[in-house]
Amino acid sequence: MSIRDEIVKLLKEHDLEVKKRKNVIRGTHKTIPVTLIIRLVDDEAIIELEPEEELRDVLVDLVESGEDIEDVVDDVLSELRDIAVEISQLLSDKGYDVKLKLREGENDVRDILEELEEEYSGYEEE
Repeated sequence: MSIRDEIVKLLKEHDLEVKKRKNVIRGTHKTIPVTLIIRLVDDEAIIELEPEEELRDVLVDLVESGEDIEDVVDDVLSELRDIAVEISQLLSDKGYDVKLKLREGENDVRDILEELEEEYSGYEEE
């Protein structure tokens, strides 16, 4: 089994929606559209997090349905971080030089969350 297949299998085991193209494997969370991106180039691997375009709309729907979006976002980011560490370990064991670059994507997701919390801070009181 190739390393790409192993990564895809691992992402699917964690119930992520998987897409792969040449050297890029994307695993998108099903609760909210945040994607773990694994780029493989020669013996290097870069693992990043990225919010999808529809994240804001999905979070708005969750707010309007009464969900605590902060908890949802924290749970998803924590889960994706754990998966990223698992994948980085797998890649390291296979001799890849792994770079985890999750912070920027996490910050992007939290920025969207913050904007929505400000917009909807009066929402519960209505």
